[in-house]
Amino acid sequence: GQKYTREQSGRLDTEYRPSAVVLSRREETADTITLKLLPGERYPDFVPGQHIDVAVEIAGVRHVRQYSLTGIPGAGALEITVKRQKGGLVSNHLLDHAESGTRLEISVPRGEFLLRDQPTAAYCFFSAGSGITPVYAMARAVLQSGTKADVWFFHAAKSKDAVIFRHSLERLAFEYKNFKPYFFLKEGDTNDTTHRSMRLNYAAAESMLPSDMNPHTTQIFVCGPGAFVQDLEGGFTAAGFSGIQSEYYTLPETAAGEGAARFLRSRATVKAGTNLLEAAEAAGIQAKHGCRRGICHECKAHKRSGTVKSILTGKETSGREDIQLCITQPVGVVEIDL
Repeated sequence: GQKYTREQSGRLDTEYRPSAVVLSRREETADTITLKLLPGERYPDFVPGQHIDVAVEIAGVRHVRQYSLTGIPGAGALEITVKRQKGGLVSNHLLDHAESGTRLEISVPRGEFLLRDQPTAAYCFFSAGSGITPVYAMARAVLQSGTKADVWFFHAAKSKDAVIFRHSLERLAFEYKNFKPYFFLKEGDTNDTTHRSMRLNYAAAESMLPSDMNPHTTQIFVCGPGAFVQDLEGGFTAAGFSGIQSEYYTLPETAAGEGAARFLRSRATVKAGTNLLEAAEAAGIQAKHGCRRGICHECKAHKRSGTVKSILTGKETSGREDIQLCITQPVGVVEIDL
């Protein structure tokens, strides 16, 4: 089982294992719910954009998943929003069984996908599907701070009814004149200018955003599937924007490599065409992991030697270093302390 730490009186309490009780559940869409959770005493507050681990036991096996915190900091209770995934073991379990009174094991808030404390003339949030959860919390926090900056919110979904938090976002647009939400839909066509039957990508965003946006005082946040995130990251980077942060909900597709991994403690060597977590599992090694998409850092391991490439950024690094197995691909032969 995982152990989480918290700081108490300047010392780390390594045995801290928080839990929370479900207070209520609220339907967001036909396949999405928000669970309101009451954590234990002295549970640390969170920052919008952060997530928690949620652990559930299903058929005697403990499973851990990560869910963004979608409530308001300082409210006492936490909120997580869970979308039913096809074949998703934990998401289906929570939608089918999490009721008022259910106790869940959780972690302390974690994650670095956060708002930056810097002069900002405009905020741009981009999301697709369940990638809306962290950016919704961030956009709401920005608006409630009283900012005068423009807050642009672009979200892609299958249909109007599939837009998570749609009614809340529409209320925010009515309340805050500097909030500009747009929904990009695969299905349906409406006369409402905020709903567009077109694909959300950098080209679409560029055509809608002001041409005089300052690339140095604009904060950009992107969350969604791999190809979606890479397209927007690449477009804004090429346009000279520097304040870009992103979080992947699925990894981007990568070309199969010809590297190999040598796991020193297990005395196993295997080809690693995709990522090092899958290579370890192919070698029969039960490497610790969580999200499998670079968010939770549970699969961190030490590389003794060799060169690796980040699946998310394409950056190559060499020599001794700690790496995340799930988002790292070997270039040649690498040696891992597993």
